[in-house]
Amino acid sequence: MDERKRDSIIAYLRARMAEFGITESALAESLADVPVVTAPPAFTKTSVAQAAQKLKRPMPQLPTPPLSDGNTPMFRNASGDTWDGAGDMPEWLKRAVHAGQDIEFYRV
Repeated sequence: MDERKRDSIIAYLRARMAEFGITESALAESLADVPVVTAPPAFTKTSVAQAAQKLKRPMPQLPTPPLSDGNTPMFRNASGDTWDGAGDMPEWLKRAVHAGQDIEFYRV
């Protein structure tokens, strides 16, 4: 850290301490009472797996659109790709729905 940045941080901390009425001696006494932890806690496989489980979100379910007569397109994107509602949902529409776009946006 360069000295100018360090001085800026110190000035900020002193201003905040003055704002809340904290003296340097009170801060030193408070820090003297806190035990110093030398090593971070060890991570176990179970804690990492539990943390990863919390981060996972369920995949959104694709809506099942009503079927058309098979001749007229029911959905169209800006590129001109169409889908009549019969068969599997095309990839362009699947990607849009998984990205959070409402399927009704593409209805013709």
